[in-house]
Amino acid sequence: MIGAIAAVQLGGCVAYYRVPSDAPFASVRLVSNTDERTTFSVLDPAKCPKPMPLVLAGTGKQLAAMGRDSDLGMAGESPEPPSRTRERKVMTGQRLYLAVTSYAAPPAEEMRCAVGVSFIPQANASYEIRYTRDDAAAHCAVRVQRLQRRADGSVGQAPEPTQQGFRALRAEYLCEGNAAAR
Repeated sequence: MIGAIAAVQLGGCVAYYRVPSDAPFASVRLVSNTDERTTFSVLDPAKCPKPMPLVLAGTGKQLAAMGRDSDLGMAGESPEPPSRTRERKVMTGQRLYLAVTSYAAPPAEEMRCAVGVSFIPQANASYEIRYTRDDAAAHCAVRVQRLQRRADGSVGQAPEPTQQGFRALRAEYLCEGNAAAR
């Protein structure tokens, strides 16, 4: 993403997605329905044919590896416990491609389920990105909801009209077909 800074962690060679401190941003609440290893990564189609994933957050058993800072003070509450919820900043004004991958844990067969969603975040807006999968990690889905504070102080959700799905099992899939069209 233009302006995003990737910090490489020396021990694990993991690149992280960051928003520059002076850039406009939107807030996203990343929610998973599983305690298994789940990673939310940003992909940049401008890097095709090999878009390197930038880790936005990890949940479940990746809690220690992905950091414990999970709260931006967003309106409303997550429907999931803290180990399954992260709040992050994302760049605005251009399509954001987010791949979510989760792995089944033993004794289940080693399976992974990945799904992608893109949308155009607006400055100062809040979103909830909800990832769901079955216990075997054979079926999964992701959706983007826009969060809006109501006059009575409660928080409503509405489907984000700019969201589009894409195949995300491998980062290179973003480069195929219409998904990489801007």
